Amino acid sequence: MAPMTTSKQTRGFTLIELLVVLAIVAVLLAITIPAVRAAREASRRSVCAMQLRQIGLAIQNYHAANQVFPFGVGADADTGLASLASSDNRRYSLHSQLLPYVEQAAVYNQINFAIQPFYPDLTGDPQVVTGGGPNETVAQTKIEVFLCPSDASRMRTRPWGPTNYRSCNGSSWSGRRGNGMFGQITRIRAGDVVDGLSNTAAFSERVLGDDDDQHFDMESDIFALAPMGNEVAFRSACDRLTESTAQGIQQRSNSGHTWLEGNMGWTRYNHLLGPGRPSCTNFLTWYGVAMSANSRHSGGVHVLLGDGSVRFTGYSIDVEVWRALGTINGGEHIDKNMF
Repeated sequence: MAPMTTSKQTRGFTLIELLVVLAIVAVLLAITIPAVRAAREASRRSVCAMQLRQIGLAIQNYHAANQVFPFGVGADADTGLASLASSDNRRYSLHSQLLPYVEQAAVYNQINFAIQPFYPDLTGDPQVVTGGGPNETVAQTKIEVFLCPSDASRMRTRPWGPTNYRSCNGSSWSGRRGNGMFGQITRIRAGDVVDGLSNTAAFSERVLGDDDDQHFDMESDIFALAPMGNEVAFRSACDRLTESTAQGIQQRSNSGHTWLEGNMGWTRYNHLLGPGRPSCTNFLTWYGVAMSANSRHSGGVHVLLGDGSVRFTGYSIDVEVWRALGTINGGEHIDKNMF
């Protein structure tokens, strides 16, 4: 008699079961991916705060060595209009002075402070390296402590080393001396900060531009408003800008272009408007600038105070408190619970 055989039928997944598994995987991904992204941004934000603390320590060490804080921007021969082309321009940034104090002495020693930052380029804002200039070579160095990891460099055509961190020029619309810690050729001592170092902003953040004037970006672009003769009108006009009303206004997209030069568009900011607000110039002059702090972090910016501490400040901060933080001797009372 032939042996009996048994067959075992292999059972596969049904369509409904596959769809249930895929739905579960999709839900898990929907939960996990935002959490991973949030964790990564929290880490980047922590690094950003740490870098600002390092800059704060460098500023304190500079003051200890020189008995004054570094200036925000060096001297030039410009009048109303700012120009890189002036042969007397020595408009070096605070960042360039801090290099020996952030472990970048070798880069500092390459700078020739006796000539213009972008010598031999005398034509204006340099699009590309013209060749042969010692400062053009050093300006291409990317300094990690000047770059927030939350805002990857988006510069498309220019080779320079950019920066996210800006020195505070004050709370007025002046693009020159200002009323903050780091104006043009200032020599401010700790004792000159009458409001107190813990009540005065030294540095904050601003996002990098994409260097594409054909691409509109409300966060990083700097808008050239029609000339205005008074600060209140200028401040109001800039603060009212929206994505729709800013369309068509002449813009500059090279925010944070280089750490070497003390241009308001590149290495300085002010507290004329609150953080997260638009940035504008009074046409092309130094005498009317709203360079607002902002960041790629959610909801606010880091602020380095004069005493070296760093606080995360929300975009909802009271604008008068924010403006008070920008000055060194405004005499304002600041409630620390408000920022």
